[in-house]
Amino acid sequence: MSRKPRYVTQPTDSPIWVSEPFRVFFPLGIVAAIFGLLLWPMHYFGWWPVYPGIQHPRILIFGFGAAFVFGFLGTAWPRFLEAEALRLWELIGLVGLWAAGQVAYAKVAIAGGDLFLAGACLWMLLILGRRLMGSDREMPPPGFAIAFLSVVLAGITLLGWGLGWANHSPEVFHLHRLIGYQGFLLLPLLGVGSYLFPRFFPLGKNGRHAVPGNRRGFSVWSCVALILISFFVEVFLSIQAGNGLRILAVVVWVWGAVPMIVVGSAPSTRAWSLRFGLAMILLAFLCRVLWPDEGFAFEHILFLCGFSQLILLAADRVAIGHGDDAASIRPRSLRWRWIVWLMFLTAATRATADLVPSTRVSHHIYAAIMLVVVFGIWWWENGKRLRQQPPKEVEEEKPG
Repeated sequence: MSRKPRYVTQPTDSPIWVSEPFRVFFPLGIVAAIFGLLLWPMHYFGWWPVYPGIQHPRILIFGFGAAFVFGFLGTAWPRFLEAEALRLWELIGLVGLWAAGQVAYAKVAIAGGDLFLAGACLWMLLILGRRLMGSDREMPPPGFAIAFLSVVLAGITLLGWGLGWANHSPEVFHLHRLIGYQGFLLLPLLGVGSYLFPRFFPLGKNGRHAVPGNRRGFSVWSCVALILISFFVEVFLSIQAGNGLRILAVVVWVWGAVPMIVVGSAPSTRAWSLRFGLAMILLAFLCRVLWPDEGFAFEHILFLCGFSQLILLAADRVAIGHGDDAASIRPRSLRWRWIVWLMFLTAATRATADLVPSTRVSHHIYAAIMLVVVFGIWWWENGKRLRQQPPKEVEEEKPG
């Protein structure tokens, strides 16, 4: 993308909740997450007869995770391209397919839910692709192109599950799981994060930590290539080598795209939380290198302290940019400290449930309840922002 984006869309008659679909999808994602979490205590208390071993991750990743990916891309993509914002019929179709998938998952129609979500991914791609058409339209920045790629891969993976392709062999099933669960969240976080996360940190004097666009693009694409290669390496060669490659990929991303994240002291609680989340991602991969047979235990460090925390941070930044005065946000945030430490305690509790089987039932319940509290705190912090426009006199800092 050669020109600097103005982060505006072409004039439309769409209401704000349509042209900025994060206002719809972020609340839906929170509701899906809470439902997916409460399946565990409801099951153990006898209120939910089905063991939610498959429902839980599907709803958390393709309910909560997909809602935040769709909400962010549906808002930011047209603005970077200075294209038309989403139309009502586009949003209704996307929400409808997403919601149908969640209902199917809840009814234990897992294959049907996968196909509905594959349809949602395809619909999202058509929405985004339509904005690429037109005169003088430029390609989006690499980070957003990678988020687009993650939706493509998620759609293919969901089709593989829904149509039974993934059951061809244990290796193919494992590959689907890595791409669908880890890839769908990790790729857009690192891609979009290369533009969004630097906003958590000052550039320093004379833009000392600014990164040239070509270097950032090369680093981001190199990181993505390493991650995708690592999935095949883990499946067909070695779990340790695959996770070691993912560590290398994140290091390449930090060094080449967002070096300010690791330089100096954190200027705010949110910046500190971002560093902590990235450190937990690296720790989870390192634990898989050291203890390759304890996959489920350490995946909860990855998905809770890592992915979920960074998703909530990115969503928090979007909510502030579109519904508040960013300059008025205090650097210190007690609520974000609660979120971080409750996330960490939840991940430790959930990991213990897998490492010490005798604690499984109680720790499943405790972890689910604590994470529901985390989502409640996030909503307390941002719920009002999702319902209001920023003050007219404020030149807000949009995600980018």
